[in-house]
Amino acid sequence: MSERVIAFVEQWVTNNVHAGAPAEGEDIQAKSLAQQCRAEALAAGIPAAEIDDEFDDLTAFMSAQIQEANEREEGRS
Repeated sequence: MSERVIAFVEQWVTNNVHAGAPAEGEDIQAKSLAQQCRAEALAAGIPAAEIDDEFDDLTAFMSAQIQEANEREEGRS
């Protein structure tokens, strides 16, 4: 388990995944977020292979994070 990959992705999600994605656009947004995360990870010296070792499907992970952000936002209302 790569602690640096997990820490990077968790911090990236905290900074970049926010509530507000409509359900019909969630897949597109999740794919875009996954691509952005991979690009920034690579720039930080973390190769895609390391991310793939820790996250079977980064797009699905981003989708789940979007859903969680939306649920937290709904809970505040």
